Amino acid sequence: MCHGHPHIHGCGHQSMTWHCCPSALIDLETGCETACSNVTFVAPRPSNAVCVLINCDYRSGGTGWTCCNCRGRNTSGWCKNMSPNPKWEKSTITNEWEWIEACDHGFCRNCAKNPSTSYGEPSR
Repeated sequence: MCHGHPHIHGCGHQSMTWHCCPSALIDLETGCETACSNVTFVAPRPSNAVCVLINCDYRSGGTGWTCCNCRGRNTSGWCKNMSPNPKWEKSTITNEWEWIEACDHGFCRNCAKNPSTSYGEPSR
């Protein structure tokens, strides 16, 4: 049985560390392991490690930033402020309608970095 250990980085992205069993497949050319068909996962845990995604804009210097979507201030990779336009939206995962109130914009190159500012309450 292979075990997946998810880690949640400060940017909000998630990475996975695998502990593979002898049944896992190993590519002899690359050395990469592929988990077996009997997989379990532990609960996701916060991680202080740097985000492993190559295209993570927040990783390159995000501490404090202003969202280009709602103009709210943030200290993690995803905007936690209220959306300026709350709306009903159909989930692509559950195929059910959900009321979306949070902005949830991910830090991008259009968002203003504010590394010297400390943030308390988000602006509305």
